[in-house]
Amino acid sequence: MNKGDVRAVENPITAIFDLAEDVEAQSPKIRIAIQYARIFIGFWLILNALLIVVVAAANFLALALSLIVFLLLLVRRWMPNAASRTFLLGLALVMGALLLFTFVGAPERLLLGLVLVPFFFLGLVAMGYLREIKEFFDYYALRHRVVKSVRDADPVAYVPDGTDVTQRVIRFLASRNPDIDVLMRTPHALSMSALLQGKSGMTYQFDAYLSSPSSTLWPLLGIGKPGYAVFVKAFKAPPTVNDFAAVKRAVEDVAATTRVPPARVITVWHAEGEAGLPEDAYEYVMKEVVRLRHFGKEFVCSLQSIAESPDGTYDFIPFVPEIGGPAQGSV
Repeated sequence: MNKGDVRAVENPITAIFDLAEDVEAQSPKIRIAIQYARIFIGFWLILNALLIVVVAAANFLALALSLIVFLLLLVRRWMPNAASRTFLLGLALVMGALLLFTFVGAPERLLLGLVLVPFFFLGLVAMGYLREIKEFFDYYALRHRVVKSVRDADPVAYVPDGTDVTQRVIRFLASRNPDIDVLMRTPHALSMSALLQGKSGMTYQFDAYLSSPSSTLWPLLGIGKPGYAVFVKAFKAPPTVNDFAAVKRAVEDVAATTRVPPARVITVWHAEGEAGLPEDAYEYVMKEVVRLRHFGKEFVCSLQSIAESPDGTYDFIPFVPEIGGPAQGSV
């Protein structure tokens, strides 16, 4: 850590990168501290719950109410909006208040209940906040790798040889990402001109579909490796905003069936002369993302336009560095 005057700045851009490097260097220690805190709080939560059940006058009712409070706060983090999360938090508070009544019968029991129940509730809430802090540092580490890879990337990307735009862009991805290169050599991982069925029952056509399978328990329980998928759709002219919207709907529908998070969603086309994306299409592809939500985890993936320029180079909108795997967003 730099012990100089933190107010001294020579170049703001360089200082921002230096600050990010300092935080990244400290993040392993912070993750370890968070993990130790979660283990400590988890141990005392189990002990606290056992004491609640043993000390309460109505043991089985205390056990049932404790489990209800735990489940309400667990399910709360999967709720899609603040209103539903607030409702479940209020319901958990009501169950906690009812849990106090299981200690009625002797003054010493009630006194212990006034200590054990609030600390049980606060411990569960603290575990939730520690989980959010861990997710923030995971997001920060991923974002830092992305920014650093963009900074260090070759500014010029040349179009490789191939029979069509789809084959060429797949070869380009394999040359930039070793994971994709290995996956392409796996039997049945790559499908050209793939027909994929979505959860709605619709069938969608993609010019290329590359899939790394998830672990066995991921589709059923959300446990294990989620895998990732690459979607490629070729166009003969610059894609319009309607084209991007259709690709987004198709990928989300297919991902809802496979439960495999999209890692890259690419529209590729060959630019002639001064052809470029329409302004509304440019705004759409820069702002919209493809989402997959599965067992409380949300994965997001940018839409991307890749154009083959007349000079034999690629034009990326937006630029998405090759860091491998899907990006997990905040819940």
